[in-house]
Amino acid sequence: MASPRDQLHAHQFLVQRTVSALTARETDPERPRFRRPATAAFAGIGLSLVLLAGFGVFGLLVPGGNTSWQAGDAVIVEKETGTRFVYLAGRLHPAANYTSAVLAAGSAKTLQVSRNSLDGVPRGPVIGIAGAPDALPAADHLLGPEWSLCSRPETGTDGSAVSRSVLLAGRMPPGGTPLGDRALLAESADTGERYLVAGGFRHRIAAADAVTVGLALRSAPPVRLSPAAGDLLPAGAAIAPIPVPDAGKPSTAVPRRPELRTGQLLVVRTSGATEYYLAEAERLRPITPLQYDIQRAYPPTAAAYPDARPDAVSLSPLDLAEGRRAPAPPPQPGDVPAQLPGFASGTAVCLGFTPDADAPSVLIDPALGPSDPMTATPGRTAAGAVLADRVVVPPGTAALVEAMPSRTAPAGTLALVTDAGRAYPLAGRRTLEVLGYGATTPVRIPAALLARVPQGPGLAENTALGR
Repeated sequence: MASPRDQLHAHQFLVQRTVSALTARETDPERPRFRRPATAAFAGIGLSLVLLAGFGVFGLLVPGGNTSWQAGDAVIVEKETGTRFVYLAGRLHPAANYTSAVLAAGSAKTLQVSRNSLDGVPRGPVIGIAGAPDALPAADHLLGPEWSLCSRPETGTDGSAVSRSVLLAGRMPPGGTPLGDRALLAESADTGERYLVAGGFRHRIAAADAVTVGLALRSAPPVRLSPAAGDLLPAGAAIAPIPVPDAGKPSTAVPRRPELRTGQLLVVRTSGATEYYLAEAERLRPITPLQYDIQRAYPPTAAAYPDARPDAVSLSPLDLAEGRRAPAPPPQPGDVPAQLPGFASGTAVCLGFTPDADAPSVLIDPALGPSDPMTATPGRTAAGAVLADRVVVPPGTAALVEAMPSRTAPAGTLALVTDAGRAYPLAGRRTLEVLGYGATTPVRIPAALLARVPQGPGLAENTALGR
């Protein structure tokens, strides 16, 4: 009995005889009709592959001849050396740095070209902006809107205690306790001036003796703030006694109470509230409980209380209704707190900045980590302006910012802050597009905060081209 293989061979033999009969009119020709053409076809394909491989190897070993880079719309990088060029008016110009090359080319597109392809092309002078960044992060590596500047105690080179500032780009430090509704008694490490920090504002303490005694501040040790941090707190109203001309003379502010004297402190108590007033010569001035405590400790107030302590004199609601009162000023951001808040204590203080806030948030004793000497700045500019002692930008990132002179200003100054800890002013929106950041919205930060970062040269296309 025939095996399956025998049956297959028999079938193939019959098919071959049938095909031969149809094409050659012979069922059993001496030679197969298609063997030589098939052999030639396979030989041609093999030879083509060998030739293609040979050309490929030759191109790898002896590159050159590529001229597509001469369109002039890209940064040209020599493969063998990494040297950057810009092709302008038929000449190759070496670029001082990568950012200069991008600005001169008008595009962040980069082409790698072999040395042989660049051979024979005329060279031009070096172009670019000295000191511009030599690397630009991608747009998805730009930092977010949270910025912070911190002040913390450190040991100086001579062993003394100093307060140094650290600027953290694009982030707040972890940990710490928000100041919230509490207050912080602060002292400038530079001038020794004291102020009360409350609600994100700094309130200068004027007439320190009266304020210190009236508010019992001697029991609250101050936190020393570096100049860079203290000056970034927006200035609120000063904490000071109200001067009273002619203290001790009769006051006509309340006709029913002719015994009242100018400079006396008055109180009106009702079932719902307690109100304080300062008697002036012809009217009553509303004051806060905090201001009442300050006025009591103000030496000129004693003239209104001969042989008595400067305590509040009671007025009835009817007395108040018939008296002449000065209008209370409308509340404003940066007003002195109406009452003395509870005090927070700590050694390190961080100010947090977000684009739409009236004042920075305040964080007490966050985790700042060890100091990195590589992030140190000169401390001051050549003109004497205060810088942050350290500027920390995560490696491989940058921040695209718009420095606002005020929160309500329509526009500010554009700048790029790199991981080298320097800020580079940008010429305008067109420059953003050239650098590859056209679709990125700059983060708005206070101009005073950006001023704490050492400044690099301005970045502009014309400057990169030497115009």
